Amino acid sequence: MAEATQSSSVLPSRADPPHVPRRFALILATVLLAWTWYVHFWPNLRTANETIRLYFVQAVTETGRPELDTVCQRHAHVPVDRSEFGGHVYMDKAPGLSFLALPIYGLFRAIDPAAQEEDLWIFGVIACFLTVTLPAWGMLWLLARYLSALGMAPRVTAIAVLALALASPLFAYATLFFGHALAAACVGAAMCLLATADTGVGTVRRRLAIGSLLGMAGLVDTPVFVIGALVVLWAGARALPHAQGVALRLRLRAVMPILLMLALGVAVQLLYNQWMLGDPLRFAYQCKGDKGFAAMHGSGLFGFHAPQFDVLALLLVGPSRGLLYHAPWLLPAMAGLIAAARDRALAEPRRLDAVALACIALAYALLISGFADWKAGDAAYARHLIPVLPLLAPGLAYVLHPARLARPVRALILASIAIGLILTMPTVATFPYHFTKLERPVLELGWPLWLLGNFSPSLGRAMNWSDWTSAGVFLALCLIPWLLTLRLPHEVGDRPESLRQKFAVWTVALGTAALWMVSLIAAVPHPGRIVQVARAQSAAMLGPDADERDGNKPWQKVLQRARERDKKARQGAARKSAH
Repeated sequence: MAEATQSSSVLPSRADPPHVPRRFALILATVLLAWTWYVHFWPNLRTANETIRLYFVQAVTETGRPELDTVCQRHAHVPVDRSEFGGHVYMDKAPGLSFLALPIYGLFRAIDPAAQEEDLWIFGVIACFLTVTLPAWGMLWLLARYLSALGMAPRVTAIAVLALALASPLFAYATLFFGHALAAACVGAAMCLLATADTGVGTVRRRLAIGSLLGMAGLVDTPVFVIGALVVLWAGARALPHAQGVALRLRLRAVMPILLMLALGVAVQLLYNQWMLGDPLRFAYQCKGDKGFAAMHGSGLFGFHAPQFDVLALLLVGPSRGLLYHAPWLLPAMAGLIAAARDRALAEPRRLDAVALACIALAYALLISGFADWKAGDAAYARHLIPVLPLLAPGLAYVLHPARLARPVRALILASIAIGLILTMPTVATFPYHFTKLERPVLELGWPLWLLGNFSPSLGRAMNWSDWTSAGVFLALCLIPWLLTLRLPHEVGDRPESLRQKFAVWTVALGTAALWMVSLIAAVPHPGRIVQVARAQSAAMLGPDADERDGNKPWQKVLQRARERDKKARQGAARKSAH
């Protein structure tokens, strides 16, 4: 959303494609390395969400059927995240991510016959990188090209992309075999393809690509079909200038390729339901095997109710899951979209884009606030809202434009980005499954695990580095991209910022972030039993040698005492029932 009247922000013509500086390649290469540095698969820990997907891939490859009975029997393990129907065990997730992993598993199994048994977790690492991390990284490239097409200065573009990649919950989910980051990649790519066009909705090929991305996003994360429908409405509004009136038939004809490909995604989901459960309208979520999950998803419409504004507040600003709590730059990003929508200096399509992006993000947040399982179990952040994060990045780029806000205000926005980075790094480096009973997971679990030396497996550990050396390299990988942005041009009118001005802005930003973090830490009470047990459990699960590392043994004792208390309580209850 750049000013059409400024020479530095004129939208490029088709003969003058958006230019992404070469230095951007180094920045994004560093981001990819940071995303892949820590591995969130452990031989001694089977996480429910990811394990059921891997079992499904095994079952379909080996038997051609979706029933997981034989695979669960072979592994002597039935994940809590499962569906049960007709006496069989099924995957309870949307199938898109697992479909993408099917050919990868076939190749991996041919290379490594042990993949059927003990090496399944190694396949999980490879599948996560190829089906989640790489697509999300590709979306960052499209986002950079989109912001460049809007006339954004290279440094503003870089900061907006890095805020999304390293200072938001997308960082953590780009490293996990969940569907949310892939759904965000598809939604973000569709946004870039649609909004990059100067006017209208682009060529037929582009529209087919947009529809395919939206259909895939829904197959990966079923509620995201709602975002797909909203993008179709956005495309319809964008297809013709406002002055031409409703012209419903012409607008429908323009969006028909998008609508057809989105409908194809819905059709694949219904065919999958028929294949697995014998009814196209019977979703796996309706057949949850765990009684607690079944009760949640059995209420309302597949677990969805009217929006709950108290839940919305917790999803946005709550210290347990809140997006704005963990990535406060999202607030000025939303403000940027609203400001761009009111900016008469922008071309009509750009103002419409800003309105659409803000409305889609807000509408989806309202939808998730009505979901019975909005906490999303033992998982980090508000993971169901991850798909809307790319929609807010253009708003951040808008407010960071040096001609719009004074330098101190931009410094405060940069401080909000720094806070997001500080609150995201420990989750990625340690244990990205935040227990629902923790009130402030990053401050009560993530950072303490880091300070105690309880890290996830990493590329550094694979090279026989110490965990602390590996953590130092990871920290450098998270900071180097920001330092590289200082070398990118960031013009104020026709005059580039001086080194003194750069230093002043970043000093104020980092100082503000430090003060904010001190205030957050000061608000954390002394760790109670729940926090201590959570740390002990996490430390015990992070690796096969977790109990041998310095600093872990005290937490192992806490966990042992908790287990003994629970055992005595069960024995006492059993004696009472016997009498």
